[in-house]
Amino acid sequence: MDVVTASQLQGCFTPEDDVWFPDLTKIVWQDLDFFGWVHPSGHLAYIVAQSPNDGALKGVVLRRFERPTSRVRLDMCSLCLHVHGSGGTAMFSITEAGSRGRRTISNVVCTDLACSLRIRNKINPSSLMQETLYLEAKVWRILQRLHRWLVKTKYL
Repeated sequence: MDVVTASQLQGCFTPEDDVWFPDLTKIVWQDLDFFGWVHPSGHLAYIVAQSPNDGALKGVVLRRFERPTSRVRLDMCSLCLHVHGSGGTAMFSITEAGSRGRRTISNVVCTDLACSLRIRNKINPSSLMQETLYLEAKVWRILQRLHRWLVKTKYL
């Protein structure tokens, strides 16, 4: 992903979106396929991705729901297919554009939205299921799955 400035990030969202921005000086942009971050409160998250249609940056606000459980379980991220132990994933919901909050589409995704870093082995823990697919194919798969989700919610 190319370097994105704070003003470009703000332009990706509508004025009525309540967006909190992280410190952009610590972001390693060349390791990202999309930029995702979680609000400090933990209930909101944000994704900025480049549209495959026109190349413009699109911003989406997500609601994050933790999935507490008393038993040990394995969960797989629906974007990067990384297998996590308990607590490694969360349910993220996007409200469909134009539905006035009546329709949401959800996916189970890495809790911190760091899928791009996981497929590049930049952060630990490693997946509980090892994969031998080369990096370019993993990047393509993440972007295909993310774009499909954003198309369903009418943001692309």
